[in-house]
Amino acid sequence: MATVGDFTEPGTCSVCLDPYRDPKCLPCNHTFCECVTYVSNSHTGGTFPCPSCRKPSSLPAGGVAALQSNFYTKKQIARAAPLKKTLCNFHDDNKLEFYCAKCDEAICINCKLTKHKQHKTDDLNSAAEQKKVELATNVARIQRAVDKVKKQTELSKGEQQAVLDKKEALEKNIRNRHAIMVAAVNKFRDEALDSLRSVSTDIESDVAKVLNQQEDNLKQLLNIQQRLEQTISRGAASDVIVVMKQMRRGRGSEQDVKQLTSVDRNTISRPCLDFKVTSDVMLQKARDFLGTVSRTEMEDTPTKVKVEKRFQCGSEADVEVFSLCHDDSDTPRVVVSYERRGLNWDYPETLYNENGGERILTGEKQGKVSHKRFAKGMTMFLDSSAGSMATFSKSLTVEHYRLHNHCSGKANVDMEKVTLTRPFRSEAKTVFIINVGAHRAFDVDDTEQHFVVVEEVKPPNMWRKVRLYQRPGGDPVTTYDPPTHRFQPSDVCFYSLGWQHVLLVTDELNDTIHVVGVEGKEMTFLRYLAPGCPLLIQPTAITVDVEARLWVACRGGDILTVTATE
Repeated sequence: MATVGDFTEPGTCSVCLDPYRDPKCLPCNHTFCECVTYVSNSHTGGTFPCPSCRKPSSLPAGGVAALQSNFYTKKQIARAAPLKKTLCNFHDDNKLEFYCAKCDEAICINCKLTKHKQHKTDDLNSAAEQKKVELATNVARIQRAVDKVKKQTELSKGEQQAVLDKKEALEKNIRNRHAIMVAAVNKFRDEALDSLRSVSTDIESDVAKVLNQQEDNLKQLLNIQQRLEQTISRGAASDVIVVMKQMRRGRGSEQDVKQLTSVDRNTISRPCLDFKVTSDVMLQKARDFLGTVSRTEMEDTPTKVKVEKRFQCGSEADVEVFSLCHDDSDTPRVVVSYERRGLNWDYPETLYNENGGERILTGEKQGKVSHKRFAKGMTMFLDSSAGSMATFSKSLTVEHYRLHNHCSGKANVDMEKVTLTRPFRSEAKTVFIINVGAHRAFDVDDTEQHFVVVEEVKPPNMWRKVRLYQRPGGDPVTTYDPPTHRFQPSDVCFYSLGWQHVLLVTDELNDTIHVVGVEGKEMTFLRYLAPGCPLLIQPTAITVDVEARLWVACRGGDILTVTATE
């Protein structure tokens, strides 16, 4: 590939693009002025690459002044300085007065009458004015390229910071997990942190390579732009011709600029904590609980959302939130249902103030679902047989759906009506029956025809499934196929994202939320919601309030809100 030096005219330094003041030669015989000092200072170790050929070079003890002077270049500068390239290269005494269209070069009268006798020629100044118009068009084109690379650079800088933020969040998560383990797991903690540093360093190195290339391309484009503007504003007519030829065939051409703007990001990378999930974490091996760090690739998404941490529920690092719902009463509050490790049943729900997470103490009986639209919740309890679970969704004032499963391979989809007067009473009527094993969560779309269930699976299979059911019930019509081979869904929620009605699936293994299209009997992955967000650490529950805000709970008790910004 051509270097910056290929673009400069004789007598001009290829680094600063100014005329040589005292041309000096590097050991590789390339010539620069004193500005090569700045190139040397930007590198450590005593050596730096030659700006033209990239060979390692070093300055003597006396600096640039001690380098060998290029006497030939000095002589050429002295000879050409008063002429400013206005004399013919073949006829030293003749001025350049004509432009040969066929040869695309400036010529003198002797050239016109001899070598170019049969060629069409124009007045040099007139031709140069026309070329300036073309060069002005190239300036605009280069400016668009500069803007594109600047935008790419800013995105890569943001990506670089996001990787560091995620690294910090995962490190905190690893340390919280370690806090509830005995001293014997210290070795496994160090292994996990080492793998985090290794994977994060690899990702940071990849991002840095892209960023360095983009910044180098940006410098080259700015040099081209500066050269074009200087040629238009104060270059001689012959300069215009020479530069225009270079713009067509060399540095600054369409192909060259396309190459300089081609360094872009197609995917994003984040460190991701691998761990095994079971119903009773205390029975897991210490290593499985602490987890390991791996690299997860996710396509970037144009969807712009704002993720904020609202409060922390619970006082322990081992909290797992099963469900939450938002109650837009006179004092907006959030109902959170979570479990502490070592217990086999869900803790009673806890009320928190929406702003700041202040706990609300009340003696009044509270259901797992507020009696407002969009409310969601879940209760789990043991009975005398094998245990059962009831999940509520889509509360419509005082009526909502309930999925009631007795671990028999079938589940009732009920419509439950709640009486709000004290004491609370409810009446449930079965709408239809579906064939499903133990389930973790479910949701109903606005048509009340689609039912999506997060289904628990039996050992040794450790991965849950997201299945779609339709009225009048029976077997699932399809199972969601995620883009990643590792996938652990924890909750589902139908949601209107802009103009599109979609299903959101929290994935606690990949620290993300899947945006899924549901059409007929198909579920199709569309994109990720806030991919790589450092606040999304193992999301376990999701719901939407009456203001269309998403509320997300993470393992460990962080309660977040997600709102669209466009």
